[in-house]
Amino acid sequence: MTLEEYKIVPTKEVLENGPEKKSVPPVYGYGVRHVQAFFIFVTYALAYLARAHLGVTVVAMTDEIRNIKENTTIVNGTDFTFNSALNSSVTEESVWNIYRTYQWPKSTQEMVLSSFFLGYAVMTFASGIICQKWGGKIPLQIAMFVNGILSILSPWIVAWGGWKALSVCRILQGLSQGGMLPGIHTLLANWVPISERGSLSSYVYTGSGLGTVLGFQISGLLASSRFGWPSTFWTIGVLCLLGFTLMTIFSSATPYDHKTITEAEKTYIIGDSGEGTHTQPTIPWKAIFTSTPVWSAIITHIGVAVGYTFFFMQVPTYMHAILKVNVKNSGLLSSLPYVSFVICCIFFGYFSDVLVNKNILTMKNVRRLSNSVGTLGPGLCIVLVSYTENVTLAVICFVAGLGAQSAMHTGWVVNYIDLSPNYSGALMAIGNGLANFCVLVLPILVSNIVKDVTNQIQWRITMFLIGSVMILGNIIFVIFLSTDVQPWNERGYTDSKDNKLKNEKEVLKSNS
Repeated sequence: MTLEEYKIVPTKEVLENGPEKKSVPPVYGYGVRHVQAFFIFVTYALAYLARAHLGVTVVAMTDEIRNIKENTTIVNGTDFTFNSALNSSVTEESVWNIYRTYQWPKSTQEMVLSSFFLGYAVMTFASGIICQKWGGKIPLQIAMFVNGILSILSPWIVAWGGWKALSVCRILQGLSQGGMLPGIHTLLANWVPISERGSLSSYVYTGSGLGTVLGFQISGLLASSRFGWPSTFWTIGVLCLLGFTLMTIFSSATPYDHKTITEAEKTYIIGDSGEGTHTQPTIPWKAIFTSTPVWSAIITHIGVAVGYTFFFMQVPTYMHAILKVNVKNSGLLSSLPYVSFVICCIFFGYFSDVLVNKNILTMKNVRRLSNSVGTLGPGLCIVLVSYTENVTLAVICFVAGLGAQSAMHTGWVVNYIDLSPNYSGALMAIGNGLANFCVLVLPILVSNIVKDVTNQIQWRITMFLIGSVMILGNIIFVIFLSTDVQPWNERGYTDSKDNKLKNEKEVLKSNS
């Protein structure tokens, strides 16, 4: 064999056939994959911390000071009391002039809140290609670094350029986070074996709930402290830079890149199919965009994204304006549903794996059950909450709704990996991009329906629409979903070979 042949043959074998098949251990305990899942979880939590805190922080930023000598402020016509130290920091004599509040109307606040999602949606599509080519680690590093720097600078940015400058800052933060979900899905496809897909994926995605809890808590507490609302941005910025450091030092894109993983665990993760995801096959765009199961997942993805975004963008305002909760307690009470979300997410993840691994339900029915709980639950609860002005009952509805919604992570979320482990990052990029373009309509919808934030009937109309979108998306998913690996997942697939591959798979099934 010549040197040239020696170089070519193993490369071809790896690209087309994957690594050599090995005996797979029936079970492998705690290992490197759990450590990697932890770092992905931390990064995702910090990303949501940077994303969600502004829903509460903007309340503190936009108070109209009636009398600096008094501890009374007004937001949208509703009186409430701040910590006296916060008011003492809101003075025109401030050296940096960054502690002042801004008289932004509701429509301007919605522009600021939605600007993040403009950047997020734009970058999501490109991030799928980036993840496919360079892996899932780099997008997470970029998100942490950019969000850290911009969060620290935000108080000076808004003091310099007002809401427009802050909106540009949030657009840039959204752009940097556009690769988060595709990156995470790519990492999960590489690191999580099929038997642990529900539990480990759900564990990682609890980061969104934890990050939102911390965002509401930190912003509520710091905004009412003597350090004022700017300290919220500074604290979150430092935490994001810490996340960037951890991801850079300790995380790896695939088991093949990790220096200390054992061969036994690597074989357990990869499985005995001989198919690895460490190479970068060409994305079969036509097959993906014409796949009915993919579109069923995308449609319910859109419905859930709209509902989830409504929760963390609008609930703090609703609790303050309708339920008369002050800004500090608004952050505290708004975070309670996400505590439920985190706890239930872990439960649903392990429960779904038990149902599948013990053959109690098929994987397809588990996905149906999980997605139905994750959409019908919050859809109904969000409607019920619009009929009460009792804080306790409203919080119970929010807690039950977000707890139920956590089941989605073993529904449509992990279904992207079911359909195509090799292209799960690209599928998530497509779904997330379309979902977030739809999310951009949300603040426009809210501001056009909710003309008066103290009018509960206007909020009720909005909540009916949100709940209906979530439920309709689930109906489509339940009817058209699939958990079979799609033919276009195969390496070397081209759109022109569609029928041929389908026929070959049917022959293999009939012979097995």
